Amino acid sequence: MTLFRSLYTYLVAAIVAVSPTSAMSGGEDDPLSQRAGYGMPGQAVDLGLSVLWSDHNVGATGPQDVGRFFGYGDITGTVTTCSYSDYVSQDVVGSDRDPAFVFWGGGWRMPTASEINELVERCEWKWVVKNGVPGYVVSGRNGSIFLPVTGQRSGKEWAYQQTRGYYWSGEISEANRDYAGALFFHKGGKMLKDYRKFYGFVIRPVKEEF
Repeated sequence: MTLFRSLYTYLVAAIVAVSPTSAMSGGEDDPLSQRAGYGMPGQAVDLGLSVLWSDHNVGATGPQDVGRFFGYGDITGTVTTCSYSDYVSQDVVGSDRDPAFVFWGGGWRMPTASEINELVERCEWKWVVKNGVPGYVVSGRNGSIFLPVTGQRSGKEWAYQQTRGYYWSGEISEANRDYAGALFFHKGGKMLKDYRKFYGFVIRPVKEEF
């Protein structure tokens, strides 16, 4: 009987650890926050803006690592269809469709469109190549972060991997719900732009306090 109870306790614990409810909690103690592929939570950098920015992307091992690609609202990063119906049509910031919120916890979430605009308009952007990785050093009043070029995934095809950066916001386009806002940049400039939800982009999380 003792052996049976021990086995039962182990199985229950294993089921709880991988349950959808646990995965959506967004808490710091959630074991899924350490799941391979989503990376450890970043260091919060104060750029003198309304939010703090992570020093690396979701799924990355450091600032120069691109990390994991996601379709809009796909927390698994595995949906690669080009069908709009396979992706959500609402804002996902701080929800169970936000990979940063779900898997990093600790107040981390995807940025809003206005927070990306703030990053673009209020910081200094300098194009550099760090250890062979091109991208921008983005400097604010109190610190700086590095945004590597990422390229994009469309279906299972890849493009612009050495020349362009694409970073999702967590907000759907107001003009067309088949699109969502994202940071786009290349050596010649940067902007917030709407893109089809099925593109695979990376995520640079933000949080509101240390």
